[in-house]
Amino acid sequence: MRVLTVILLIALAGCGGPRDLVGVETTVPIEAVSELKQHRIYIATPRAASDDPAEFFSGRRADELSFAVVDVTVPPAHEKGKIERPRSIPADPRRHFVIRTPQRFRNGSDFQKSLSAQVNSRKTSGRDVLLFIHGYNTNLTSAVLQMAQFVEDTGYQGTPILFTWPSRGQTTKYVYDINSALIARDHLINMFSVMNSSAIEGYDLVAHSMGTFLVMEAGRQISITTGLNPTGKAHNVVLAAPDIDIDLFVSQISRFPERYRRIVVLVSEDDKALAASRRVAGGVDRVGQTPVEILAGLGINAIDLSAVEDTGSLAHSKFKDSPEIVQLLGVALEQNSSFANEARYSLGRTVGNTIDGALNVVGIGDE
Repeated sequence: MRVLTVILLIALAGCGGPRDLVGVETTVPIEAVSELKQHRIYIATPRAASDDPAEFFSGRRADELSFAVVDVTVPPAHEKGKIERPRSIPADPRRHFVIRTPQRFRNGSDFQKSLSAQVNSRKTSGRDVLLFIHGYNTNLTSAVLQMAQFVEDTGYQGTPILFTWPSRGQTTKYVYDINSALIARDHLINMFSVMNSSAIEGYDLVAHSMGTFLVMEAGRQISITTGLNPTGKAHNVVLAAPDIDIDLFVSQISRFPERYRRIVVLVSEDDKALAASRRVAGGVDRVGQTPVEILAGLGINAIDLSAVEDTGSLAHSKFKDSPEIVQLLGVALEQNSSFANEARYSLGRTVGNTIDGALNVVGIGDE
């Protein structure tokens, strides 16, 4: 038990959860801060609601999906690849991300009406949606801040939706979290029907760590029952640092027709959080540390980020913590390509700190 605890503590920095910060007091009014950027983030979650307003939704599991929306402000001096969060309350919007104006919807119908209105208010080129699924050990506040930072740093022009499953946000709750991810499969499948709304022209999906396990389980079920991407609205599917047993992943992807395997998988050999997960899992390799040649053999767009320096998250969150990578993903997400596109992508590429040909490196453009 002592060894297991140490291993999980090592993994803490991989996803990590800050204190609860939803709707907290600020040192100065938001309106008094000039050059402040703001992102409206829609939330769909099978988390149970919390009695604590700052927590908003807890790590407990609910039987049904709940829906909400928050606004997140980004400080004027924000640095790409970082989340400037307050160490104490009140938060200072001049220096910190601030989660404000939380609102719960009565039901899914109200959520979809608001979402459609938000999408329709955008320019034609911005009527896409980004669905983001976080990883292990992530409370609601952390999930919201991760998505807000990713949207800001990539320059994503569409509407962000956070699907936040009931992670406990505690280092020692790894088994609880993985079971929560399994329980959330049907809820995520239901969310894909929302993506087919007539107001939404297309959608991108980005998942991290244990969230990729949830995506692949839901995708496997959809492939078996209704078939993947029947409307053609799904564009880019990005799995960052997948915390999935490689044998399980092979089983999952085998259910995907070959033309639907062109998802982008970001791997890194120096991912210390996945190294810890591998030990907990009995020594079975994780997809996020698998050589790109093996994944390319499965038809996957595998991108090796091992050469990209990242000291802030034990190399587990390079997709958003590395300014170079988050900018590349921003370019890729703008292309409206499809993971079912017939064009052959560049497989098994390596990305370093000095990057040329950004679009081709991440495998989103035709060769």
